[in-house]
Amino acid sequence: MEMVITLYGMSLYEFMLRVFIACIVGGLFGLERKSRGKPAGIKTNMLACAGAAIVSVIQLMISNKTAAIGVDIGNIKADPTRLTAQVISGLGFLGAGVIMTGGDKVRGLTTAATLWLVAILGIGIGYGFYHFILPASAMILFLSYLIKKIETTFIEKRKIKKIILEYEQSADLESIIKEIAKEKDIKIVMDKKISEIDDGEHIVVKKIMHFSLPKYVSSKYFFNIIRKFEEVIDLTRVN
Repeated sequence: MEMVITLYGMSLYEFMLRVFIACIVGGLFGLERKSRGKPAGIKTNMLACAGAAIVSVIQLMISNKTAAIGVDIGNIKADPTRLTAQVISGLGFLGAGVIMTGGDKVRGLTTAATLWLVAILGIGIGYGFYHFILPASAMILFLSYLIKKIETTFIEKRKIKKIILEYEQSADLESIIKEIAKEKDIKIVMDKKISEIDDGEHIVVKKIMHFSLPKYVSSKYFFNIIRKFEEVIDLTRVN
């Protein structure tokens, strides 16, 4: 005879299913962010969604336990939905960590909104509404990709090019690259240091850089300009 582990109206199978679905949904949203080179990727979104789902299940079990011992929930002064409500506000702190400001630019708002969204989706999954959450998630992901495609094709008309740049550390070189990019309406969307090695004479820096270029600007021409600087050791195109 098959043993089914059940606690306050929730079987272990149902609990694991909800957490699994939350991991998949969060992971898909994280994959969308990761594919654009944004912070808070697959693991972060997966954990946020799964954590929210677990909190919702715990809230359900607390409510079921309260009912099981004969306490009228209507007479309880504490709000029985308070636990899940704190997830939404709590994700605000996590989302704030990925928002960066620089000059007149603000970055990370979409990533922060995604974290907030996956937490809400996780709550819905935790409460067992995944029959509605799954199609809603699919629709949101589809529209997200569609809108981005429309923006890059008809509005922004830009292309993303990625390189790995290795050079002898020089503030002048970094500022010159930024000036050239600004002159040609090229945006640096990622500037991430991979390594920094001091060989005794020079500090060799390796970075991964993502550039957003107007479609009329040749990326080959732009990267050849960078290659000509004597501080540059290597420039490898990723795509």
